[in-house]
This record gives sequence, structure tokens and C-alpha cells, in this order.
Amino acid sequence: MADRKQRQKELEEKKKKLEEYRKNKGKVAELGIEENVKSGSEPALNLQTISNLDDLLTNLNKVIPGSSPTPQSEPSNSTEITSPVISDVSSPVVAPSSSFSGQRRKAQLSLHMNVSVVDIPPKVTEVYSKNTQTSETSFSDEPAPNAGVTTIKHAESSQQSSNQEDDEQNQKEEEDQQVEVVPEVKALSLAEKERILSSKDFSSFLDHSSRLIERAIYVDTKYDITVDYARSEVGDNKDQSAKEVRLVTKYFDDRWSKHRAITDIAWSPKHNDLIVASYSMNEDNTTDPDGVVLVWSLQNTLQRPEYRFNCQSPVTSAFFSPFSPTLIVGGTYSGQIVLWDIRAKSTPVQQTPLSSVGHTHPVFSMNVVGTTNAHSLVSVSTDGKLCVWSLDNLYQPQETLELHNKASKVVTTAVPVAVTSLSFPEGEVNELYVGSEEGAIYQCFRHGAKSGVNERFEGHRGPITSVDFHPSNGPINFSHLFLSSSTDWTTKLWNPKVSTKPTYSFEDASDYIYDVKWCPSHPSVFASADGTGSLDLWNLNEEVDVPTIKTSVCGNALSKLVWSEDGKKILTGDSTGHLYLYDVGENTTPRADEWQRFEDTVQRLSTGQTEAAPSAV
Repeated sequence: MADRKQRQKELEEKKKKLEEYRKNKGKVAELGIEENVKSGSEPALNLQTISNLDDLLTNLNKVIPGSSPTPQSEPSNSTEITSPVISDVSSPVVAPSSSFSGQRRKAQLSLHMNVSVVDIPPKVTEVYSKNTQTSETSFSDEPAPNAGVTTIKHAESSQQSSNQEDDEQNQKEEEDQQVEVVPEVKALSLAEKERILSSKDFSSFLDHSSRLIERAIYVDTKYDITVDYARSEVGDNKDQSAKEVRLVTKYFDDRWSKHRAITDIAWSPKHNDLIVASYSMNEDNTTDPDGVVLVWSLQNTLQRPEYRFNCQSPVTSAFFSPFSPTLIVGGTYSGQIVLWDIRAKSTPVQQTPLSSVGHTHPVFSMNVVGTTNAHSLVSVSTDGKLCVWSLDNLYQPQETLELHNKASKVVTTAVPVAVTSLSFPEGEVNELYVGSEEGAIYQCFRHGAKSGVNERFEGHRGPITSVDFHPSNGPINFSHLFLSSSTDWTTKLWNPKVSTKPTYSFEDASDYIYDVKWCPSHPSVFASADGTGSLDLWNLNEEVDVPTIKTSVCGNALSKLVWSEDGKKILTGDSTGHLYLYDVGENTTPRADEWQRFEDTVQRLSTGQTEAAPSAV
């Protein structure tokens, strides 16, 4: 306000001076001002070059001599200047001397400036990182020149730096994940180790997992790694390879198979790679259980059984239940029948009592007959008794039948038949055939008017070791034919529909024949095992006098043999506890005419037997 009053005072003084000029040059000044007003021109005053009030006053002094400059105003902190306001011209400007008479007179101007201070803070872009959220640098109170541009550049630089830090952090995390962190292992004390090793859970885990590992590292030996694909087998070499069987592997456990003989072998009806084998008593070690049964997996060639079961008496026969594949049925030398469950412990879950209600002599043969919902276990013993059991309750038999030798012409009184083997014809549950110690084979019936012993088949001169009926899996039914083996070194073919005498006798063996079995896939093929350790394959459509393939398995007696369900493999066991698995290849693959050829062969053998019968008596 003080500056404004000062300016007004100075203007009043100037007006007084101008009045003096008007008196002298009134007319000239009036004419000059009027022309300026009419033309709309303004005094030649460059307002853009005026930076402050002092410059304005200096210009006025040039126009009007003798005017004093205005005092300087204090500098302003504002960086923004508002538009100047020009006051109205109160009077025209007149030159003080005659030198200005020919020139246009300039009007005296006044300039009023309104100055205001405005502070505008710069725009700050906030940038965040994982480490810090605020910058450590302090901001000044007054913004620097180009602060906005600097802030944007700083933000872009910070963003790039943050992205780079994120990439480095992610890369470091990936490297940390790739590096395996080894946890610190706590050392167990001796007592803790003993407690873990002796625990039941640890033993079960170790037993189960080790079996899985052994199966995983099994190499299937059915592939010949030495085969030469570029070699063409022709002539005799091809015929020779076709007439051979190949040893796949052997199974033997040093702990439980040693000093024991194989007494029976059977395949699992559910798992075609699982077999069960029963063993005789170990006379060299009286502390071991007398009866041992081992379950082997064909996928494990590391000489380790999958399961082991035992009982108090030597096991003479064993097989899987066809309708409950987890159950194993065993017959013992004491006459007991035992039942094991592979889901339970190694001891029997059921067993028959040692009494006259059941068997009191060795049980060498058993069979399960019937259907899934109605089946029974039929057992025979050398005590001459046939018993029928329910696998749900072995406490006492459901049925008993005394087998007496009524048809013998030598014995005047009926005596029990000492049964050593048993076989049912295909699909039969009532009719059965049993082999005896006296060398005869008997036809028996469980029920009806013919219950007991009926027909007697004579031909062997030694105890019967095995009886096996034809499986009859083909277009022609041969289920009435059966084979028998004996200690008289012979195997015989029987046709009960034709005669009680053998149809043909195979006499190539040089020792006891302990077992004989029909091939399940080929109608005219069967196998036999003898006391010399020889495994013989017979194909009656090719040859009836000598075996088609004769294989020397070992130097010990072969006690049992069994075919696989597809007829491609044979499993045999010897008197030292060894199991041998053989692949018979294409020798048991039948052609379409094999059944018709075998029917002709049987007819021819029956005719030859009838013609030779008079000389044989």
C-alpha cells in the first residue's frame, strides 16, 4: 500500500509540470493527442521488455524530462507474474522544448502490477521395492529446476532396478530349490536301533519292500540275448531246436529247501506266476519244523520264497484252493489236513484233529470239487478212508467212506485200500479213481447204489505213484482216458470204456516213474518224471515207443511235475529240494487236426492191445 501512495504522489507532481506545458503548447498538444486517439495507436512503449517498475519510470523520464525515478520495490519470491494493468491516461504528454515540435508526443503511461506468490510442489512418483518402500534421500523444501523430469527419470530408473532385483531374486530362489537340502540326521542310540529292528512293523515293512525290489530287478529270461537275427536256421538245426526244452531258472532256498525232498507242486489258480511247493522233513536238523511249505514267485529269481508256512508233521501234498486263492490246503504224514492263509501267520489257521474221526495215515492226495458256492475237499489216505470236508470247518468231516478191496480174487476178506493217488474225470464230483500201494487202480463212487469201490484196473506190478485224467480241451472229448505211473518203471494209458486193462504201456524208463501229467493244451502230449532225473515229453501222434523229447534235468530223482495253464512251461522238483522251470516252446502248440489224429491213435492202440491180449495172459 505504501508503494501505491508513493506512486500517486509522484504522478500528482508530474501533472503539475504538465500543466505548465499545456499553457504554452495547448493547441499543438491537443491536436497530437486527438490524432493518436483516432488512429488507435498507443505510445511506443515496449511492455515486454519491462521487467520491473524501475524500467517503466526510466522510460517515462525520457519522455518527460525532470521526472524522478521511483524507489525500487523489494524483490518478490514469486516465479509467476500476473498480467499488467495499465491505468487510464489522464493527460497527454508534451515535449518540454522546441526540439519535439516536429515529432509525435508520447503519452505518459502508468503500470500497476499485482504480484502473488504461488508454491506448486512437484509431482512425486512413488516407487516400491521388496527391500525398502521409501527412499533414504531427503527432499529439500524448495523444488529444484526440472524437478518433475528428474523425478520421472528417477522413477523409471528405480523401476528398472526393481525389475532387475526381482529377476535376480527369482533366479536365486530357483537355484536354491535345485540344491537339495540335506536334513540333519539324528543319530540313534543302540537301544533305539534294537527297538526298531525288533519291532513287528519294521520286519513286515522290510519283508514286503524287499520282495518288491527283488521283483523289480528281475530280468525275464524268456528272451535270448545271444540270438542272431541274421542267421537263418534251416534243415536239421531247425528241427533240432524245435525238439528241445529250455531251462528257464531254478528255485532253491538254502535255509528251508536244503536236505528236504519235493513232495508236491501246484500253480496258483489266480496268479499264473505263483507256485506252492511242499517239502519233506529235514532229518539233519531236528530243531526245524517237520512240515514246510514255500510259495515262490516266478518273477523272483533271487532264490527267495515269497511266503513260508510250517506245521508239526511232514507235508505230503499241497495246493491252492481253486475258489479261495489265498488259502493253501496241505495233507500231512500224520493224517492231519491243515489250512494256511497267506494273509495270516506261518502256522495253520485250521487243522483236523488227530483222531479216528478223520485220517490216521499219510494223506498223499486231495482235490477240491464243486462250484464256487458249493464245493468240498475230498481226501484219501493209506488207511483206506475217503473223507469229505468243508474248508470253513475242518473240525470233523462232512462225509466218510471206507474203501475196501471187494473185487480182489486173491484176498478172501475185504481189506482197506491203501490209496496213494486220486483223480476225478473232467466235470465229475461223484466218480473218482484211486491208485493203491498194491499196484491196482480202483473206480469209486461217493454216493448212490455204487458208493464205495467198484471196478478194479490191473496192470502195474508196483505201487501207483500218480493217476491223471485227460483235460479234454478240444472238439473231441477224451475225458475218459487217464494215465498212471508206477514204481514198476512204466507209464500206462487206460480207457475205462473199453477195458479194465491198460490200452498201452510206455516202457522206455530205466527207474521209478514218480509222476505223469497230461498237457492242458495239446491232446496227445504228456510228460513224465523218473528216478534218474529225466523229464520226458511224449507226443502220441508222433511216436508211442520213445519220448519225443528226453531231457536230463539233474542227477537226482524227480519226484513231481506240473504244467502251466497254457501248456508252455513245466515245473518239476527233485529229491534234494530243487525246483526247475522249463520252457517247452512250440512243442505243445497243437494244429487243427491234432484231436482227430489222436482219436485215430487211441483207436489204433486199443486195437493193438486187443490183439496182443491173449499172448500177454
